[in-house]
Amino acid sequence: MMRAVGKRPALLCLATLSILLAGPPATAAAHCPKGGDHWPDACFVEQAGERYVKRQYLGRLKWNRQGYALVSRADAFELMAVNRQGKVVVPGIYHTGDFDYPDAERGVGRFATPDGKCGYFQARGFKVVVPARYDVCRAFHDGRATACTGCTRYCDDEDCHMDHLVGGQADQLGLDGTVRQSYPLATLDTVCGSPERRKLTQRAGTTLLQCVRDPGPFDHLR
Repeated sequence: MMRAVGKRPALLCLATLSILLAGPPATAAAHCPKGGDHWPDACFVEQAGERYVKRQYLGRLKWNRQGYALVSRADAFELMAVNRQGKVVVPGIYHTGDFDYPDAERGVGRFATPDGKCGYFQARGFKVVVPARYDVCRAFHDGRATACTGCTRYCDDEDCHMDHLVGGQADQLGLDGTVRQSYPLATLDTVCGSPERRKLTQRAGTTLLQCVRDPGPFDHLR
């Protein structure tokens, strides 16, 4: 019985030809869709401590008249603004609250850096008006916002309709970023007037803080 000679090299040649015809493997471009939505880390590069969109993907972004574009990350719930050079000029834009971008008062929204600090920016030109130096930043209302350092934010319910800033130092800011007033915040023992009126509860991995009010003369009628 004769052996088939030369079939294996022929099969290898055919397999090589099919790979060449299929073209190169998919690159990150397939995962950096036009418009800038849900981009993975592969679309970015770090240079001298700054984050940039890789040059080959800049054409996929939608630019506004001022020369800025918005990009959202796929692996983190983060929205960021980049300039024409691809540099991330405003990272971590707050955009889920009723008073955050794009509905922030007078266009002054909040943002956060990867180290957890927060600040404020003007959405019209994505210009930072307060650098990210605070631990907690409240949204602007009636031209004022409170931000604090060395503090902790406690919510009074799961939806955080109201909150308490505890410990550290607070600044009251104007829309132009100037500090209008500075003052120390109450501690955990004094935020409710006395420790006896303070109620801390754990729900869904979050610590809630409620201040128990003194009983009123008509509480028995409730």
